Amino acid sequence: MTTTPRWADRARRDRTVEIDLSTFDERWAKIHKSEETYRKYRRYVDLFMIWAERYTELAGLDAVKTCGLDELEDYFDYLQSPHWDDHPGDCVSECQNLPYGAPSLKAKYDALSSYFGYAITHQLRGTNPVKGIKIGKRQRKKRMILLPWEIHDFIAEARKESLRSAVTAGLFYGPGLRCEEVENIDVEKFYEVPRGRMLHFRRKGEDRWQDIDIPHPLNPMIDALLDGRKNGPLIMSTGRRTRNKTTGELEHTRLDSSGLWRMVQAAGERCGHKISPHDGRATSITLSLVDPAQPSVDRVMTYYDHHDIDVTLGYRNADRLPAGFHRNPFGVDWKTQAP
Repeated sequence: MTTTPRWADRARRDRTVEIDLSTFDERWAKIHKSEETYRKYRRYVDLFMIWAERYTELAGLDAVKTCGLDELEDYFDYLQSPHWDDHPGDCVSECQNLPYGAPSLKAKYDALSSYFGYAITHQLRGTNPVKGIKIGKRQRKKRMILLPWEIHDFIAEARKESLRSAVTAGLFYGPGLRCEEVENIDVEKFYEVPRGRMLHFRRKGEDRWQDIDIPHPLNPMIDALLDGRKNGPLIMSTGRRTRNKTTGELEHTRLDSSGLWRMVQAAGERCGHKISPHDGRATSITLSLVDPAQPSVDRVMTYYDHHDIDVTLGYRNADRLPAGFHRNPFGVDWKTQAP
Protein backbone atom coordinates (compact mmCIF):
# COMPACT_ATOMS: atom_id res chain seq x y z
CA MET A 1 0.00 0.00 0.00
CA THR A 2 1.39 3.36 -1.06
CA THR A 3 1.15 6.19 1.44
CA THR A 4 1.27 9.87 0.64
CA PRO A 5 4.69 11.32 1.51
CA ARG A 6 4.71 14.06 4.10
CA TRP A 7 6.01 16.67 1.68
CA ALA A 8 3.00 16.07 -0.64
CA ASP A 9 0.36 16.65 2.02
CA ARG A 10 -1.17 19.78 0.53
CA ALA A 11 -3.74 20.04 3.33
CA ARG A 12 -1.08 21.05 5.85
CA ARG A 13 -1.20 24.73 6.81
CA ASP A 14 1.61 24.74 9.35
CA ARG A 15 4.33 25.83 6.99
CA THR A 16 5.64 29.39 7.30
CA VAL A 17 5.43 31.22 3.98
CA GLU A 18 8.13 33.88 3.57
CA ILE A 19 7.19 36.29 0.80
CA ASP A 20 6.93 40.06 0.46
CA LEU A 21 4.29 42.01 -1.45
CA SER A 22 6.50 42.89 -4.42
CA THR A 23 7.51 39.24 -4.91
CA PHE A 24 3.88 38.14 -4.64
CA ASP A 25 2.84 40.77 -7.23
CA GLU A 26 5.61 39.68 -9.62
CA ARG A 27 4.49 36.05 -9.42
CA TRP A 28 0.83 36.99 -9.83
CA ALA A 29 1.71 38.97 -12.97
CA LYS A 30 3.20 35.87 -14.60
CA ILE A 31 0.01 33.78 -14.41
CA HIS A 32 -1.83 36.02 -16.91
CA LYS A 33 -1.70 34.87 -20.52
CA SER A 34 -2.77 38.30 -21.76
CA GLU A 35 -0.66 41.37 -21.00
CA GLU A 36 -3.71 43.56 -21.55
CA THR A 37 -5.69 41.60 -18.95
CA TYR A 38 -2.87 41.95 -16.45
CA ARG A 39 -2.61 45.73 -16.97
CA LYS A 40 -6.34 46.09 -16.39
CA TYR A 41 -6.34 43.82 -13.34
CA ARG A 42 -3.27 45.58 -11.91
CA ARG A 43 -5.05 48.95 -12.08
CA TYR A 44 -8.11 47.59 -10.29
CA VAL A 45 -6.06 45.89 -7.57
CA ASP A 46 -4.08 49.09 -7.00
CA LEU A 47 -7.35 51.00 -6.55
CA PHE A 48 -8.44 48.51 -3.90
CA MET A 49 -5.11 48.72 -2.06
CA ILE A 50 -5.35 52.52 -1.98
CA TRP A 51 -8.86 52.24 -0.58
CA ALA A 52 -7.72 49.72 2.06
CA GLU A 53 -4.96 52.04 3.24
CA ARG A 54 -7.42 54.94 3.60
CA TYR A 55 -10.42 53.27 5.17
CA THR A 56 -9.13 50.17 7.01
CA GLU A 57 -6.28 49.24 9.30
CA LEU A 58 -4.88 46.94 6.63
CA ALA A 59 -2.14 47.83 4.17
CA GLY A 60 0.28 46.04 1.89
CA LEU A 61 0.69 42.31 2.42
CA ASP A 62 -1.51 42.45 5.53
CA ALA A 63 -4.45 43.37 3.29
CA VAL A 64 -3.70 40.33 1.12
CA LYS A 65 -3.49 38.02 4.14
CA THR A 66 -6.34 39.19 6.37
CA CYS A 67 -8.84 41.21 4.32
CA GLY A 68 -12.24 39.61 4.87
CA LEU A 69 -15.77 39.73 3.56
CA ASP A 70 -16.65 42.77 5.69
CA GLU A 71 -13.90 44.86 4.08
CA LEU A 72 -14.84 43.67 0.59
CA GLU A 73 -18.50 44.52 1.14
CA ASP A 74 -17.51 48.02 2.30
CA TYR A 75 -15.28 48.38 -0.75
CA PHE A 76 -18.00 47.43 -3.23
CA ASP A 77 -20.40 49.77 -1.41
CA TYR A 78 -17.80 52.49 -1.99
CA LEU A 79 -17.62 51.64 -5.69
CA GLN A 80 -21.39 52.11 -5.95
CA SER A 81 -21.55 55.34 -3.93
CA PRO A 82 -21.58 58.87 -5.41
CA HIS A 83 -18.30 60.77 -5.59
CA TRP A 84 -17.65 63.24 -2.80
CA ASP A 85 -14.79 65.72 -2.39
CA ASP A 86 -13.84 65.47 1.28
CA HIS A 87 -12.77 61.82 1.53
CA PRO A 88 -9.41 61.13 3.25
CA GLY A 89 -6.30 61.70 1.17
CA ASP A 90 -5.82 62.91 -2.38
CA CYS A 91 -8.39 61.85 -4.93
CA VAL A 92 -7.26 59.25 -7.45
CA SER A 93 -8.58 59.37 -11.00
CA GLU A 94 -10.85 56.37 -10.50
CA CYS A 95 -12.75 58.17 -7.72
CA GLN A 96 -14.02 60.69 -10.25
CA ASN A 97 -15.91 57.90 -12.01
CA LEU A 98 -18.05 56.96 -9.00
CA PRO A 99 -20.54 55.37 -8.93
CA TYR A 100 -19.63 52.39 -11.12
CA GLY A 101 -22.18 50.36 -13.07
CA ALA A 102 -22.50 46.58 -13.29
CA PRO A 103 -19.90 46.05 -16.08
CA SER A 104 -17.19 47.98 -14.19
CA LEU A 105 -18.08 46.27 -10.90
CA LYS A 106 -17.78 42.85 -12.55
CA ALA A 107 -14.35 43.74 -13.99
CA LYS A 108 -13.10 44.81 -10.55
CA TYR A 109 -14.65 41.70 -8.99
CA ASP A 110 -12.74 39.50 -11.47
CA ALA A 111 -9.45 41.29 -10.77
CA LEU A 112 -9.71 40.98 -6.98
CA SER A 113 -10.93 37.38 -7.22
CA SER A 114 -7.82 36.52 -9.23
CA TYR A 115 -5.59 38.35 -6.75
CA PHE A 116 -6.98 36.78 -3.57
CA GLY A 117 -7.34 33.43 -5.28
CA TYR A 118 -3.62 33.47 -6.06
CA ALA A 119 -2.91 34.31 -2.41
CA ILE A 120 -4.49 30.97 -1.50
CA THR A 121 -2.01 29.09 -3.72
CA HIS A 122 0.81 30.73 -1.73
CA GLN A 123 -0.93 29.76 1.54
CA LEU A 124 -1.13 33.41 2.54
CA ARG A 125 -4.80 32.84 3.34
CA GLY A 126 -7.32 30.01 3.36
CA THR A 127 -10.33 31.46 1.54
CA ASN A 128 -11.16 33.95 -1.17
CA PRO A 129 -13.38 36.68 0.36
CA VAL A 130 -14.38 38.04 -3.04
CA LYS A 131 -16.51 34.94 -3.66
CA GLY A 132 -18.93 36.13 -1.00
CA ILE A 133 -19.70 39.38 -2.83
CA LYS A 134 -22.97 39.58 -4.76
CA ILE A 135 -23.11 42.05 -7.62
CA GLY A 136 -25.70 42.67 -10.30
CA LYS A 137 -25.60 40.50 -13.38
CA ARG A 138 -23.47 41.99 -16.10
CA GLN A 139 -25.50 42.80 -19.18
CA ARG A 140 -24.00 42.39 -22.62
CA LYS A 141 -23.16 45.82 -23.95
CA LYS A 142 -24.94 46.76 -27.14
CA ARG A 143 -22.16 47.94 -29.41
CA MET A 144 -22.32 51.09 -31.49
CA ILE A 145 -22.48 50.05 -35.16
CA LEU A 146 -21.34 52.66 -37.66
CA LEU A 147 -23.05 52.85 -41.04
CA PRO A 148 -20.81 52.44 -44.12
CA TRP A 149 -20.67 56.19 -44.83
CA GLU A 150 -20.00 56.90 -41.15
CA ILE A 151 -16.97 54.59 -41.32
CA HIS A 152 -15.67 56.70 -44.23
CA ASP A 153 -16.11 59.88 -42.20
CA PHE A 154 -14.55 58.33 -39.09
CA ILE A 155 -11.39 57.13 -40.83
CA ALA A 156 -11.11 60.43 -42.73
CA GLU A 157 -11.26 62.25 -39.40
CA ALA A 158 -8.60 59.93 -37.98
CA ARG A 159 -6.45 60.64 -41.08
CA LYS A 160 -6.52 64.36 -40.25
CA GLU A 161 -4.77 63.50 -37.00
CA SER A 162 -2.14 61.18 -38.55
CA LEU A 163 -1.61 58.21 -40.84
CA ARG A 164 -0.94 56.16 -37.73
CA SER A 165 -4.38 57.01 -36.37
CA ALA A 166 -6.06 56.23 -39.71
CA VAL A 167 -4.39 52.80 -40.01
CA THR A 168 -5.33 52.00 -36.43
CA ALA A 169 -8.97 52.94 -37.05
CA GLY A 170 -8.94 50.93 -40.28
CA LEU A 171 -7.70 47.78 -38.56
CA PHE A 172 -10.51 47.99 -36.02
CA TYR A 173 -13.29 48.72 -38.52
CA GLY A 174 -11.87 46.76 -41.47
CA PRO A 175 -10.70 43.28 -40.38
CA GLY A 176 -12.16 43.83 -36.90
CA LEU A 177 -8.98 43.17 -34.91
CA ARG A 178 -8.90 43.44 -31.14
CA CYS A 179 -6.88 46.09 -29.30
CA GLU A 180 -4.13 43.75 -28.09
CA GLU A 181 -3.82 42.22 -31.56
CA VAL A 182 -3.27 45.61 -33.23
CA GLU A 183 -0.77 46.58 -30.54
CA ASN A 184 1.39 43.51 -31.25
CA ILE A 185 1.42 43.59 -35.08
CA ASP A 186 4.96 43.55 -36.48
CA VAL A 187 5.72 44.88 -39.95
CA GLU A 188 7.72 41.81 -40.96
CA LYS A 189 4.64 39.64 -40.44
CA PHE A 190 2.96 41.05 -43.56
CA TYR A 191 3.40 39.02 -46.74
CA GLU A 192 1.95 38.91 -50.24
CA VAL A 193 -0.09 36.21 -51.99
CA PRO A 194 -1.81 36.39 -55.40
CA ARG A 195 -5.07 37.68 -53.91
CA GLY A 196 -3.37 40.42 -51.85
CA ARG A 197 -1.66 41.26 -48.58
CA MET A 198 -1.82 38.82 -45.67
CA LEU A 199 -0.96 39.18 -41.99
CA HIS A 200 0.50 36.51 -39.72
CA PHE A 201 -0.26 37.56 -36.15
CA ARG A 202 -0.92 36.30 -32.63
CA ARG A 203 -4.49 36.23 -31.43
CA LYS A 204 -5.44 37.84 -28.11
CA GLY A 205 -4.62 36.01 -24.91
CA GLU A 206 -3.22 32.92 -26.58
CA ASP A 207 0.05 31.67 -27.98
CA ARG A 208 -1.77 30.87 -31.21
CA TRP A 209 -1.17 32.48 -34.57
CA GLN A 210 -3.51 33.08 -37.48
CA ASP A 211 -3.19 34.33 -41.05
CA ILE A 212 -5.87 36.67 -42.39
CA ASP A 213 -6.39 38.78 -45.50
CA ILE A 214 -5.90 42.51 -45.10
CA PRO A 215 -8.77 44.36 -46.85
CA HIS A 216 -7.62 46.03 -50.09
CA PRO A 217 -8.74 49.57 -49.10
CA LEU A 218 -6.33 49.54 -46.14
CA ASN A 219 -3.22 48.78 -48.20
CA PRO A 220 -2.53 52.33 -49.49
CA MET A 221 -2.69 53.72 -45.95
CA ILE A 222 -0.44 50.95 -44.61
CA ASP A 223 2.09 51.54 -47.42
CA ALA A 224 2.13 55.26 -46.71
CA LEU A 225 2.59 54.66 -42.98
CA LEU A 226 5.45 52.20 -43.48
CA ASP A 227 7.18 54.33 -46.15
CA GLY A 228 9.55 51.46 -46.93
CA ARG A 229 10.10 50.29 -43.32
CA LYS A 230 10.54 46.50 -43.19
CA ASN A 231 10.54 45.68 -39.48
CA GLY A 232 9.43 46.76 -36.04
CA PRO A 233 5.95 47.40 -34.65
CA LEU A 234 3.33 48.60 -37.12
CA ILE A 235 1.84 51.19 -34.75
CA MET A 236 4.77 52.93 -33.10
CA SER A 237 4.81 55.20 -30.08
CA THR A 238 5.97 58.74 -30.75
CA GLY A 239 7.49 58.95 -27.27
CA ARG A 240 11.09 58.49 -26.24
CA ARG A 241 12.89 55.60 -27.97
CA THR A 242 15.27 53.27 -26.12
CA ARG A 243 18.70 52.33 -27.44
CA ASN A 244 19.64 48.70 -27.98
CA LYS A 245 22.44 47.86 -25.53
CA THR A 246 24.07 45.45 -27.99
CA THR A 247 23.85 47.28 -31.32
CA GLY A 248 23.58 50.84 -30.01
CA GLU A 249 20.69 51.56 -32.39
CA LEU A 250 17.46 53.27 -31.39
CA GLU A 251 14.60 50.78 -31.12
CA HIS A 252 11.00 51.26 -32.16
CA THR A 253 8.53 51.20 -29.25
CA ARG A 254 5.03 49.97 -29.96
CA LEU A 255 2.03 52.05 -28.91
CA ASP A 256 0.14 50.25 -26.15
CA SER A 257 -3.57 49.46 -26.09
CA SER A 258 -4.40 52.52 -23.99
CA GLY A 259 -2.91 54.77 -26.67
CA LEU A 260 -4.82 52.97 -29.42
CA TRP A 261 -8.03 53.34 -27.42
CA ARG A 262 -7.49 57.10 -26.98
CA MET A 263 -6.91 57.66 -30.70
CA VAL A 264 -10.15 55.89 -31.61
CA GLN A 265 -12.15 57.74 -28.98
CA ALA A 266 -10.76 61.12 -30.03
CA ALA A 267 -11.56 60.59 -33.73
CA GLY A 268 -15.02 59.29 -32.83
CA GLU A 269 -15.80 62.33 -30.68
CA ARG A 270 -14.87 64.65 -33.54
CA CYS A 271 -17.42 62.75 -35.67
CA GLY A 272 -20.06 62.98 -32.96
CA HIS A 273 -19.84 59.33 -31.87
CA LYS A 274 -18.88 57.80 -28.54
CA ILE A 275 -17.09 54.67 -29.70
CA SER A 276 -14.36 52.25 -28.63
CA PRO A 277 -12.05 49.88 -30.56
CA HIS A 278 -14.35 46.94 -29.87
CA ASP A 279 -17.23 48.83 -31.48
CA GLY A 280 -15.10 48.58 -34.61
CA ARG A 281 -14.96 44.80 -34.32
CA ALA A 282 -18.73 44.64 -33.80
CA THR A 283 -19.27 46.87 -36.84
CA SER A 284 -16.96 44.74 -38.98
CA ILE A 285 -18.69 41.50 -37.98
CA THR A 286 -22.18 42.96 -38.46
CA LEU A 287 -21.37 44.24 -41.95
CA SER A 288 -19.76 40.92 -42.89
CA LEU A 289 -22.97 39.12 -41.94
CA VAL A 290 -25.04 41.42 -44.18
CA ASP A 291 -22.49 41.66 -47.02
CA PRO A 292 -23.93 41.35 -50.57
CA ALA A 293 -21.61 38.37 -51.18
CA GLN A 294 -23.52 36.54 -48.44
CA PRO A 295 -20.53 34.70 -46.90
CA SER A 296 -21.39 31.67 -44.80
CA VAL A 297 -21.34 32.09 -41.04
CA ASP A 298 -18.54 29.48 -40.92
CA ARG A 299 -16.34 31.71 -43.10
CA VAL A 300 -17.09 34.71 -40.92
CA MET A 301 -16.35 32.70 -37.76
CA THR A 302 -12.98 31.60 -39.15
CA TYR A 303 -11.96 35.09 -40.20
CA TYR A 304 -12.83 36.67 -36.83
CA ASP A 305 -11.43 33.77 -34.77
CA HIS A 306 -14.64 32.55 -33.16
CA HIS A 307 -15.20 28.94 -32.11
CA ASP A 308 -18.90 29.27 -31.35
CA ILE A 309 -21.59 30.53 -33.71
CA ASP A 310 -23.42 32.19 -30.82
CA VAL A 311 -20.39 34.41 -30.18
CA THR A 312 -20.34 35.56 -33.81
CA LEU A 313 -24.07 36.19 -33.97
CA GLY A 314 -23.94 37.89 -30.57
CA TYR A 315 -21.94 40.72 -32.13
CA ARG A 316 -24.58 41.40 -34.74
CA ASN A 317 -26.44 44.64 -34.15
CA ALA A 318 -28.12 45.70 -37.37
CA ASP A 319 -30.72 47.97 -35.77
CA ARG A 320 -29.07 51.08 -37.21
CA LEU A 321 -28.69 49.63 -40.71
CA PRO A 322 -31.34 50.28 -43.35
CA ALA A 323 -32.91 47.11 -44.72
CA GLY A 324 -30.92 45.17 -47.30
CA PHE A 325 -27.27 44.30 -47.86
CA HIS A 326 -24.39 46.63 -47.01
CA ARG A 327 -20.67 46.62 -47.81
CA ASN A 328 -18.01 47.60 -45.33
CA PRO A 329 -15.94 50.22 -47.23
CA PHE A 330 -12.77 49.15 -45.40
CA GLY A 331 -13.67 45.48 -44.92
CA VAL A 332 -12.47 42.34 -46.61
CA ASP A 333 -13.85 41.51 -50.07
CA TRP A 334 -15.86 38.37 -49.43
CA LYS A 335 -16.01 37.54 -53.14
CA THR A 336 -12.24 37.36 -53.68
CA GLN A 337 -10.64 37.35 -50.22
CA ALA A 338 -10.85 35.58 -46.83
CA PRO A 339 -10.98 31.83 -46.22
